[in-house]
Amino acid sequence: MQIRNKFTGWLTLAVFATVGGAMVAADPAFAKVDVDKLTISGEIRVRYEYRVSGTFGGTVAGNESAGSERVRVGVAYDLTPDVSFFAQLQDARVFGSECVGSSGCGTSNTSGIGTVSSANQNSSGVDLHQGYIQVKNVGAEGLSLKLGRQEIIYGDHRLFGNFGWSQVGNSFDAVKATYATRMADVDLFWARIIDTEVGAGCAAGNANCSGVIFNTGTTRATTDQDIYGAYVTLKPVANWTIEPYYFLLADNRTVGSTTLVTPQASDQSRSSLGTRINGKAGGLDTTAEGVWQFGSIASGGAAQKQDLHINAHAEAVKIGYTMAAVPMKPRLGFEFDYASGDDCVTKGTCVGHLNTFDNLYPTNHGKFGYMDLMAWKNMVAYQIVFDIKPSDVSKLQVNYSIDRLARTTDNWYRASQGIYAAPTATNQAASLGQEIDVHYWHTFKEKFKFELGYGHFFAGEFLDKSSIINKTGAPNSTTNGFGNSDQNWGYVMTSILF
Repeated sequence: MQIRNKFTGWLTLAVFATVGGAMVAADPAFAKVDVDKLTISGEIRVRYEYRVSGTFGGTVAGNESAGSERVRVGVAYDLTPDVSFFAQLQDARVFGSECVGSSGCGTSNTSGIGTVSSANQNSSGVDLHQGYIQVKNVGAEGLSLKLGRQEIIYGDHRLFGNFGWSQVGNSFDAVKATYATRMADVDLFWARIIDTEVGAGCAAGNANCSGVIFNTGTTRATTDQDIYGAYVTLKPVANWTIEPYYFLLADNRTVGSTTLVTPQASDQSRSSLGTRINGKAGGLDTTAEGVWQFGSIASGGAAQKQDLHINAHAEAVKIGYTMAAVPMKPRLGFEFDYASGDDCVTKGTCVGHLNTFDNLYPTNHGKFGYMDLMAWKNMVAYQIVFDIKPSDVSKLQVNYSIDRLARTTDNWYRASQGIYAAPTATNQAASLGQEIDVHYWHTFKEKFKFELGYGHFFAGEFLDKSSIINKTGAPNSTTNGFGNSDQNWGYVMTSILF
């Protein structure tokens, strides 16, 4: 679901101009540019990606192949030691497409060009990826404010991430306050995800696209989607952190016709209360995270307002050991991930509760295998990770994972959090399959980065039962559009940072 719009991006630039103009009017010295305070950064990234048998040999064609690129240019300037701004323009497009107004721009579920994640993404084509003002030591030492479009990243990106794999990426129109001390950091933020006052995406024909700020129709800003958050990082000892957090997703939009399990579905109030523990001791590294979601959501129908109780949870554990004294510093790690599902996933048929976990705005790529076949949503995953570093600027990594459904009556959700495949009356198997990935990273000349990756997914019982070829002998006949063949995926990517 692509919900970024250019209007808010350029509105942020207008705020920059207004604030800057006011500062210059107050003190003309602000108009003088000191090049020592100016930082220009950028990135050019090009990727080719392919996928064979995206529907595992099902009735729908599943082969995909695409080249894409991303260009980012950032400008940062320190107006004073405590006042600075940053603006980052971005152009993301598929080869052969201008990506402006095209239905094929930013809607890929496999290539990472667009909405592999359902998070808060900018538009494809030229847009403002980030644009914010930062003020430090506001009233007290260590207290800072960041206002405008910005990336929000917490922990392992499981609920909030910049989704850097995507050529588009995630950013948020937000206000964030941070108080940093030696023993603890505290973040408080508010982000507007969808604003119906400006047409929720500045659709074609909407007057707001021509610069009118407020909607002249009946929809007003009381029917928006917002998220509020508090994230605390406690630092009791060196190399260890304890990170309790709370997020509130508040959505007052009218109930839509989509299923309850649509990412960040309309008409709900969902709280996420969690804690992450992360640390290192010698060659050992470990992370543990647990989240409980509660609140209410509408089951559907104009007269039903948040009549279902939300009760969902998710857990993740990672542990690894690096043999630093061994040549190439091999590391062996184990990871376990779980997210709850439900037996009721369709609007209008649920009674009382909804237990499917919502992945919010994550970077799912690489968390549960690199093929983007899993979200932190109705899933169980076991993963072994092994990597070596042939040199200080290169790494070779092999991942092996076993993927299952937490509830066989709920859907299989892809990294986008959208439904990848649905169970049927004759297919409620838990085993999805096994994935193996091989990746290689190398940095040349400090700024030129090269990546190469390949993944293979071995079909499990769920996919075996999706194909009824063994029951009837009819080729290409399936119960849900999927077959039972394996899937292959690969990519090669280069990038230059400056």
